[in-house]
Amino acid sequence: MGQQIIAKLLPLLEKINWPATEAATEQGRQSFLVGLEKVDAYSGDPNQLTAALKTFVTGGSRPFAYAGVAYSLIAASQEKDGSYFVAGLEAAMDWLEKAQDLEPDVWEINMLEPLIYVHNGRLEDARLVLDYLHDLRPGDYFLYRIEVAYWQAMGDLEQTVHWFNEAAETAVSVPQRLTMRGQLADFYFAQNMWPEAKDAYQQAIHFDNSNPLLWHKLSIVHWQLEDVDEAEKCNQQTLRLKDFPAARQLEEKIKEKKSDGGILGRLFGG
Repeated sequence: MGQQIIAKLLPLLEKINWPATEAATEQGRQSFLVGLEKVDAYSGDPNQLTAALKTFVTGGSRPFAYAGVAYSLIAASQEKDGSYFVAGLEAAMDWLEKAQDLEPDVWEINMLEPLIYVHNGRLEDARLVLDYLHDLRPGDYFLYRIEVAYWQAMGDLEQTVHWFNEAAETAVSVPQRLTMRGQLADFYFAQNMWPEAKDAYQQAIHFDNSNPLLWHKLSIVHWQLEDVDEAEKCNQQTLRLKDFPAARQLEEKIKEKKSDGGILGRLFGG
């Protein structure tokens, strides 16, 4: 998926009219932060990234717009299996360096550098830059998020969960909290840690109870925990919000399971 999305994005970048202002302005910074949240909501639809790119550009600050492109390309580079398309990361670094050439000492721009290093497998370089940025701005949400990516790459479950929670605690907006709770839940899900995933998805739904994907994942977790009634309730809520094949497939599994249980119950006098 990543390679195909990058192939669509790169030609689009050549057609953008970049802001004339070559300084990092406050308006540009605010648009950059809004654009980051739009990229964080990306779920495979290229239109989500093009909407984010428009936000970066409307900030009127070229270095922040270039950095926004870099962040968009990082997100677009992720493949379905969680790996990253190397050429996409290289393109992200090119755009980040363009931003740094214009404004070498802007923290929000420079924080993207260790993220690219993490996904490129340059973990020692990532650690050096992370430590440097922590000294400049302790307790920052975005930096904590990059720590999550770093410790995931290191394969350290305890540290990964620690930094997920640190990031969630320092989040300053509902979208940020939702991002962290949802990603923590997905992390537990990938590790088959079903009770932990259940709690994390329930927290994420607290911030976004109209999200069909969160309800769908929670229904799968309940299914894995063999709580068929809760799986059915969550799946019904999923389908109320959005009808899609995976939810219908789970609906059929639940019906079969409950039907089997009914037959067994009758056989044994239930």
